[in-house]
Amino acid sequence: MNPHALAWLALALPIGTVLGGLVVLLFRWARLRRRTAADPEALLLTAVSGSLRERGELAASLGELRTVHERLVDALPTGLLWVDQRQRLAALNRRGQELLGVKPGVVGLEAAFVLEPFPWLREALAHEPGPARSLGAGGRRWRIQRIEAPDRIGALVQFEDVTEAELAERRGQLRERFAELGEMTAGVAHQLKNGLAVLKAQGQLLQRTGHVAPAEAVLEETEDLERLVHRFLQWAKPLEPNAESLRLEEVVAQAVGELKRRPVSQGRTILCEGGGGAIGDPVLLHQALVNLLENACQATGIGGRVQVRVFEGRLEILDDGPGLSEDTAIRMLRPFESGRPDGTGLGLPLALKWLNAQGADLRLAPRPEGGTCADIRW
Repeated sequence: MNPHALAWLALALPIGTVLGGLVVLLFRWARLRRRTAADPEALLLTAVSGSLRERGELAASLGELRTVHERLVDALPTGLLWVDQRQRLAALNRRGQELLGVKPGVVGLEAAFVLEPFPWLREALAHEPGPARSLGAGGRRWRIQRIEAPDRIGALVQFEDVTEAELAERRGQLRERFAELGEMTAGVAHQLKNGLAVLKAQGQLLQRTGHVAPAEAVLEETEDLERLVHRFLQWAKPLEPNAESLRLEEVVAQAVGELKRRPVSQGRTILCEGGGGAIGDPVLLHQALVNLLENACQATGIGGRVQVRVFEGRLEILDDGPGLSEDTAIRMLRPFESGRPDGTGLGLPLALKWLNAQGADLRLAPRPEGGTCADIRW
Protein backbone atom coordinates (compact mmCIF):
# COMPACT_ATOMS: atom_id res chain seq x y z
CA MET A 1 0.00 0.00 0.00
CA ASN A 2 1.18 3.48 -0.79
CA PRO A 3 2.74 5.11 2.19
CA HIS A 4 0.91 8.28 1.45
CA ALA A 5 -2.41 6.49 1.48
CA LEU A 6 -1.55 4.93 4.82
CA ALA A 7 -0.68 8.35 6.17
CA TRP A 8 -3.99 9.79 5.04
CA LEU A 9 -5.85 6.83 6.48
CA ALA A 10 -4.04 7.20 9.76
CA LEU A 11 -4.98 10.86 9.79
CA ALA A 12 -8.56 10.33 8.63
CA LEU A 13 -9.46 7.77 11.32
CA PRO A 14 -9.00 10.09 14.35
CA ILE A 15 -10.52 13.01 12.45
CA GLY A 16 -13.56 10.89 11.56
CA THR A 17 -13.82 9.73 15.13
CA VAL A 18 -13.68 13.32 16.38
CA LEU A 19 -16.22 14.46 13.83
CA GLY A 20 -18.55 11.58 14.69
CA GLY A 21 -18.27 12.47 18.36
CA LEU A 22 -19.04 16.10 17.57
CA VAL A 23 -22.12 15.09 15.59
CA VAL A 24 -23.35 12.94 18.46
CA LEU A 25 -22.60 15.73 20.93
CA LEU A 26 -24.45 18.31 18.84
CA PHE A 27 -27.45 15.99 18.47
CA ARG A 28 -27.63 15.37 22.22
CA TRP A 29 -27.16 19.07 22.98
CA ALA A 30 -30.09 19.94 20.66
CA ARG A 31 -32.35 17.38 22.36
CA LEU A 32 -31.34 18.60 25.78
CA ARG A 33 -32.08 22.18 24.80
CA ARG A 34 -35.52 21.31 23.52
CA ARG A 35 -36.29 19.40 26.72
CA THR A 36 -35.05 22.24 28.93
CA ALA A 37 -37.20 24.74 27.03
CA ALA A 38 -40.29 22.56 27.46
CA ASP A 39 -39.84 21.80 31.17
CA PRO A 40 -40.64 25.33 32.57
CA GLU A 41 -43.94 25.37 30.69
CA ALA A 42 -44.87 21.97 32.10
CA LEU A 43 -43.82 23.05 35.54
CA LEU A 44 -45.85 26.26 35.23
CA LEU A 45 -48.93 24.37 34.06
CA THR A 46 -48.57 21.92 36.91
CA ALA A 47 -48.23 24.77 39.41
CA VAL A 48 -51.24 26.62 38.05
CA SER A 49 -53.34 23.47 38.12
CA GLY A 50 -52.38 22.80 41.73
CA SER A 51 -53.09 26.41 42.71
CA LEU A 52 -56.51 26.34 41.10
CA ARG A 53 -57.33 23.10 42.86
CA GLU A 54 -56.24 24.54 46.22
CA ARG A 55 -58.21 27.75 45.62
CA GLY A 56 -61.27 25.72 44.74
CA GLU A 57 -60.95 23.75 47.95
CA LEU A 58 -60.43 27.01 49.89
CA ALA A 59 -63.45 28.64 48.24
CA ALA A 60 -65.58 25.63 49.09
CA SER A 61 -64.40 25.81 52.71
CA LEU A 62 -65.09 29.55 52.86
CA GLY A 63 -68.54 29.00 51.33
CA GLU A 64 -69.33 26.38 53.95
CA LEU A 65 -68.03 28.69 56.69
CA ARG A 66 -70.17 31.57 55.37
CA THR A 67 -73.26 29.34 55.26
CA VAL A 68 -72.66 28.23 58.86
CA HIS A 69 -72.12 31.87 59.90
CA GLU A 70 -75.35 33.02 58.23
CA ARG A 71 -77.30 30.21 59.83
CA LEU A 72 -75.91 31.04 63.26
CA VAL A 73 -76.76 34.74 62.85
CA ASP A 74 -80.25 33.91 61.57
CA ALA A 75 -80.80 31.64 64.56
CA LEU A 76 -80.33 34.54 67.00
CA PRO A 77 -83.57 35.42 68.86
CA THR A 78 -82.70 39.13 68.57
CA GLY A 79 -82.19 41.42 65.62
CA LEU A 80 -78.60 42.06 64.47
CA LEU A 81 -77.74 44.99 62.22
CA TRP A 82 -74.36 45.58 60.56
CA VAL A 83 -73.50 48.84 58.78
CA ASP A 84 -70.07 48.83 57.11
CA GLN A 85 -67.57 51.67 56.74
CA ARG A 86 -69.17 52.77 53.47
CA GLN A 87 -72.42 53.30 55.42
CA ARG A 88 -74.12 50.46 53.59
CA LEU A 89 -76.31 47.84 55.22
CA ALA A 90 -73.89 44.92 55.21
CA ALA A 91 -76.11 42.45 57.09
CA LEU A 92 -79.51 42.17 58.77
CA ASN A 93 -80.44 38.79 60.17
CA ARG A 94 -83.80 37.08 59.75
CA ARG A 95 -85.16 38.14 63.16
CA GLY A 96 -84.15 41.73 62.48
CA GLN A 97 -85.99 41.67 59.15
CA GLU A 98 -89.11 40.36 60.92
CA LEU A 99 -88.94 43.01 63.65
CA LEU A 100 -88.51 45.86 61.17
CA GLY A 101 -90.81 44.40 58.52
CA VAL A 102 -88.27 44.67 55.68
CA LYS A 103 -87.20 42.30 52.87
CA PRO A 104 -83.82 40.53 52.58
CA GLY A 105 -83.11 42.61 49.46
CA VAL A 106 -82.33 45.70 51.57
CA VAL A 107 -78.89 44.27 52.38
CA GLY A 108 -76.32 46.17 50.36
CA LEU A 109 -78.35 49.38 50.14
CA GLU A 110 -77.50 52.70 51.77
CA ALA A 111 -78.15 52.40 55.53
CA ALA A 112 -79.65 55.91 55.72
CA PHE A 113 -82.26 54.94 53.11
CA VAL A 114 -83.20 51.61 54.71
CA LEU A 115 -83.28 52.96 58.27
CA GLU A 116 -85.12 56.20 57.44
CA PRO A 117 -88.37 54.91 59.10
CA PHE A 118 -86.40 53.83 62.19
CA PRO A 119 -84.76 56.91 63.75
CA TRP A 120 -84.15 55.01 67.00
CA LEU A 121 -81.84 52.62 65.12
CA ARG A 122 -80.01 55.50 63.45
CA GLU A 123 -79.56 57.07 66.86
CA ALA A 124 -78.17 53.80 68.24
CA LEU A 125 -75.61 53.66 65.40
CA ALA A 126 -74.44 57.14 66.36
CA HIS A 127 -73.99 56.14 70.03
CA GLU A 128 -70.77 54.80 71.48
CA PRO A 129 -70.72 51.05 72.26
CA GLY A 130 -72.04 50.36 75.74
CA PRO A 131 -74.63 48.52 77.82
CA ALA A 132 -78.11 47.75 76.51
CA ARG A 133 -80.83 50.33 77.11
CA SER A 134 -84.62 50.41 76.75
CA LEU A 135 -86.61 52.93 74.75
CA GLY A 136 -90.05 53.42 73.25
CA ALA A 137 -90.62 53.80 69.51
CA GLY A 138 -93.48 53.05 67.13
CA GLY A 139 -95.80 52.11 69.98
CA ARG A 140 -93.40 49.34 71.10
CA ARG A 141 -90.68 48.95 73.71
CA TRP A 142 -87.19 48.07 72.50
CA ARG A 143 -83.95 46.93 74.11
CA ILE A 144 -81.03 48.08 71.98
CA GLN A 145 -77.24 47.89 72.24
CA ARG A 146 -74.34 49.13 70.14
CA ILE A 147 -71.79 46.29 70.17
CA GLU A 148 -68.05 46.88 70.41
CA ALA A 149 -66.40 46.07 67.04
CA PRO A 150 -63.14 47.00 65.21
CA ASP A 151 -63.38 50.22 63.20
CA ARG A 152 -62.62 48.43 59.93
CA ILE A 153 -65.76 46.32 60.37
CA GLY A 154 -68.18 49.21 60.86
CA ALA A 155 -71.03 49.33 63.39
CA LEU A 156 -72.99 46.46 64.93
CA VAL A 157 -76.33 46.97 66.70
CA GLN A 158 -78.36 44.34 68.51
CA PHE A 159 -82.06 45.01 69.15
CA GLU A 160 -85.16 43.19 70.36
CA ASP A 161 -88.84 43.90 71.01
CA VAL A 162 -89.41 43.70 74.78
CA THR A 163 -92.95 45.09 74.83
CA GLU A 164 -94.59 41.86 75.95
CA ALA A 165 -91.82 41.06 78.42
CA GLU A 166 -92.11 44.49 80.05
CA LEU A 167 -95.90 44.21 80.16
CA ALA A 168 -95.63 40.80 81.83
CA GLU A 169 -93.16 42.20 84.35
CA ARG A 170 -95.41 45.18 85.05
CA ARG A 171 -98.41 42.90 85.51
CA GLY A 172 -96.45 40.80 87.99
CA GLN A 173 -95.43 43.90 89.95
CA LEU A 174 -99.02 45.17 89.94
CA ARG A 175 -100.34 41.82 91.16
CA GLU A 176 -97.89 41.90 94.07
CA ARG A 177 -98.84 45.47 94.91
CA PHE A 178 -102.54 44.70 94.57
CA ALA A 179 -102.18 41.77 96.96
CA GLU A 180 -100.37 43.87 99.58
CA LEU A 181 -102.87 46.74 99.33
CA GLY A 182 -105.74 44.27 99.31
CA GLU A 183 -104.74 42.84 102.67
CA MET A 184 -104.41 46.31 104.15
CA THR A 185 -107.67 47.71 102.77
CA ALA A 186 -109.68 44.63 103.72
CA GLY A 187 -109.11 45.25 107.42
CA VAL A 188 -109.77 48.98 107.11
CA ALA A 189 -112.94 48.44 105.07
CA HIS A 190 -114.44 45.99 107.56
CA GLN A 191 -113.81 48.41 110.43
CA LEU A 192 -115.41 51.26 108.48
CA LYS A 193 -118.33 49.05 107.55
CA ASN A 194 -119.13 48.37 111.19
CA GLY A 195 -118.90 52.05 112.12
CA LEU A 196 -121.05 53.10 109.13
CA ALA A 197 -123.75 50.66 110.17
CA VAL A 198 -123.99 52.46 113.52
CA LEU A 199 -124.05 55.90 111.87
CA LYS A 200 -126.74 54.83 109.42
CA ALA A 201 -128.90 53.50 112.22
CA GLN A 202 -128.55 56.81 114.08
CA GLY A 203 -129.48 58.76 110.97
CA GLN A 204 -132.60 56.64 110.47
CA LEU A 205 -133.48 57.20 114.13
CA LEU A 206 -133.15 60.96 113.68
CA GLN A 207 -135.37 60.75 110.62
CA ARG A 208 -138.07 58.88 112.55
CA THR A 209 -137.99 61.43 115.38
CA GLY A 210 -138.64 64.30 112.99
CA HIS A 211 -135.11 65.69 112.61
CA VAL A 212 -135.30 65.49 108.85
CA ALA A 213 -132.51 67.90 107.78
CA PRO A 214 -129.74 66.52 109.99
CA ALA A 215 -130.93 62.97 109.28
CA GLU A 216 -130.66 63.49 105.51
CA ALA A 217 -127.16 64.96 105.86
CA VAL A 218 -126.02 62.00 107.96
CA LEU A 219 -127.60 59.43 105.63
CA GLU A 220 -126.20 61.10 102.50
CA GLU A 221 -122.66 61.10 103.87
CA THR A 222 -123.12 57.54 105.09
CA GLU A 223 -124.14 56.38 101.61
CA ASP A 224 -121.04 58.02 100.07
CA LEU A 225 -118.83 56.29 102.61
CA GLU A 226 -120.59 52.99 101.99
CA ARG A 227 -119.80 53.26 98.29
CA LEU A 228 -116.18 53.92 99.18
CA VAL A 229 -116.10 50.90 101.51
CA HIS A 230 -117.67 48.79 98.76
CA ARG A 231 -114.83 49.81 96.44
CA PHE A 232 -112.31 48.94 99.14
CA LEU A 233 -113.85 45.50 99.52
CA GLN A 234 -113.85 45.00 95.76
CA TRP A 235 -110.18 45.90 95.74
CA ALA A 236 -109.37 43.46 98.54
CA LYS A 237 -111.42 40.59 97.09
CA PRO A 238 -109.22 37.83 95.60
CA LEU A 239 -109.98 37.08 91.97
CA GLU A 240 -110.59 33.69 90.41
CA PRO A 241 -111.38 34.46 86.77
CA ASN A 242 -113.39 32.00 84.68
CA ALA A 243 -111.92 32.31 81.20
CA GLU A 244 -114.11 31.57 78.20
CA SER A 245 -114.47 32.61 74.59
CA LEU A 246 -116.22 36.00 74.39
CA ARG A 247 -117.74 38.16 71.69
CA LEU A 248 -116.43 41.52 72.77
CA GLU A 249 -119.19 43.54 71.09
CA GLU A 250 -121.79 41.67 73.17
CA VAL A 251 -120.01 42.37 76.47
CA VAL A 252 -119.61 46.02 75.45
CA ALA A 253 -123.33 46.31 74.61
CA GLN A 254 -124.26 45.00 78.08
CA ALA A 255 -121.87 47.42 79.79
CA VAL A 256 -123.19 50.37 77.74
CA GLY A 257 -126.76 49.36 78.59
CA GLU A 258 -125.97 49.41 82.31
CA LEU A 259 -124.15 52.73 82.07
CA LYS A 260 -127.07 54.39 80.28
CA ARG A 261 -129.18 53.73 83.36
CA ARG A 262 -126.80 55.81 85.46
CA PRO A 263 -127.02 59.61 85.81
CA VAL A 264 -123.38 60.09 84.70
CA SER A 265 -124.29 59.14 81.11
CA GLN A 266 -127.04 61.75 80.74
CA GLY A 267 -126.36 64.29 77.99
CA ARG A 268 -123.58 62.17 76.46
CA THR A 269 -123.72 60.08 73.30
CA ILE A 270 -122.28 56.57 73.66
CA LEU A 271 -121.48 54.73 70.43
CA CYS A 272 -120.14 51.25 69.77
CA GLU A 273 -118.70 49.91 66.51
CA GLY A 274 -116.77 46.91 65.24
CA GLY A 275 -116.53 43.35 66.48
CA GLY A 276 -114.06 40.77 67.64
CA GLY A 277 -113.39 38.00 70.11
CA ALA A 278 -111.13 37.30 73.08
CA ILE A 279 -110.65 34.81 75.91
CA GLY A 280 -111.73 36.38 79.20
CA ASP A 281 -114.05 36.43 82.18
CA PRO A 282 -117.41 37.98 81.18
CA VAL A 283 -118.19 39.23 84.71
CA LEU A 284 -114.80 40.83 85.34
CA LEU A 285 -114.71 42.33 81.84
CA HIS A 286 -118.22 43.75 82.30
CA GLN A 287 -117.21 45.38 85.59
CA ALA A 288 -114.03 46.81 84.09
CA LEU A 289 -115.87 48.25 81.10
CA VAL A 290 -118.53 49.87 83.29
CA ASN A 291 -115.79 51.55 85.34
CA LEU A 292 -113.96 52.75 82.23
CA LEU A 293 -117.13 53.98 80.52
CA GLU A 294 -118.17 55.81 83.68
CA ASN A 295 -114.76 57.44 83.87
CA ALA A 296 -115.00 58.43 80.16
CA CYS A 297 -118.44 59.98 80.72
CA GLN A 298 -117.15 61.95 83.69
CA ALA A 299 -114.31 63.31 81.54
CA THR A 300 -116.68 64.19 78.66
CA GLY A 301 -118.78 67.30 78.97
CA ILE A 302 -122.52 67.53 78.29
CA GLY A 303 -123.17 67.08 74.58
CA GLY A 304 -119.91 65.17 74.14
CA ARG A 305 -119.40 61.67 72.78
CA VAL A 306 -117.92 58.45 74.15
CA GLN A 307 -116.99 55.91 71.50
CA VAL A 308 -116.16 52.21 71.92
CA ARG A 309 -114.26 50.52 69.09
CA VAL A 310 -114.06 46.72 69.05
CA PHE A 311 -111.35 44.69 67.29
CA GLU A 312 -110.09 41.14 67.48
CA GLY A 313 -108.48 40.85 70.92
CA ARG A 314 -108.68 44.60 71.52
CA LEU A 315 -111.01 47.36 72.75
CA GLU A 316 -110.68 51.14 72.63
CA ILE A 317 -112.76 53.58 74.68
CA LEU A 318 -112.45 57.15 73.37
CA ASP A 319 -113.75 60.25 75.15
CA ASP A 320 -114.00 63.92 74.22
CA GLY A 321 -112.54 65.17 77.50
CA PRO A 322 -109.60 67.51 78.05
CA GLY A 323 -107.13 64.66 77.73
CA LEU A 324 -104.28 63.51 79.95
CA SER A 325 -100.55 63.84 79.85
CA GLU A 326 -98.61 60.58 79.71
CA ASP A 327 -97.39 61.06 83.31
CA THR A 328 -100.94 61.68 84.55
CA ALA A 329 -102.24 58.64 82.63
CA ILE A 330 -99.66 56.40 84.34
CA ARG A 331 -100.36 57.95 87.75
CA MET A 332 -104.12 57.46 87.50
CA LEU A 333 -103.68 53.69 87.19
CA ARG A 334 -102.12 53.62 90.65
CA PRO A 335 -104.43 52.93 93.62
CA PHE A 336 -105.87 55.97 95.42
CA GLU A 337 -104.70 58.41 92.72
CA SER A 338 -107.74 60.32 91.46
CA GLY A 339 -108.10 63.12 88.94
CA ARG A 340 -111.27 64.42 90.63
CA PRO A 341 -111.66 65.96 94.10
CA ASP A 342 -114.55 63.61 94.92
CA GLY A 343 -112.95 60.50 93.39
CA THR A 344 -111.82 57.45 95.37
CA GLY A 345 -108.83 56.71 93.14
CA LEU A 346 -109.93 53.08 92.75
CA GLY A 347 -112.08 53.08 89.62
CA LEU A 348 -109.27 52.82 87.07
CA PRO A 349 -106.97 50.63 89.22
CA LEU A 350 -109.88 48.23 89.78
CA ALA A 351 -110.49 48.07 86.04
CA LEU A 352 -106.79 47.37 85.53
CA LYS A 353 -106.87 44.65 88.19
CA TRP A 354 -109.91 42.95 86.64
CA LEU A 355 -108.36 43.12 83.17
CA ASN A 356 -104.95 41.84 84.27
CA ALA A 357 -106.63 38.88 86.00
CA GLN A 358 -107.92 37.67 82.61
CA GLY A 359 -104.73 38.25 80.64
CA ALA A 360 -105.53 41.72 79.26
CA ASP A 361 -103.70 44.99 79.72
CA LEU A 362 -104.94 48.57 80.01
CA ARG A 363 -103.14 51.64 78.75
CA LEU A 364 -104.35 55.24 78.88
CA ALA A 365 -103.02 57.57 76.20
CA PRO A 366 -103.83 61.11 75.06
CA ARG A 367 -105.53 61.38 71.66
CA PRO A 368 -103.97 63.71 69.07
CA GLU A 369 -107.36 65.31 68.39
CA GLY A 370 -108.08 65.73 72.11
CA GLY A 371 -109.46 63.45 74.77
CA THR A 372 -108.18 60.14 76.09
CA CYS A 373 -108.03 56.62 74.70
CA ALA A 374 -108.35 53.66 77.07
CA ASP A 375 -106.69 50.85 75.11
CA ILE A 376 -107.43 47.26 76.23
CA ARG A 377 -105.41 44.46 74.64
CA TRP A 378 -105.24 40.72 75.16
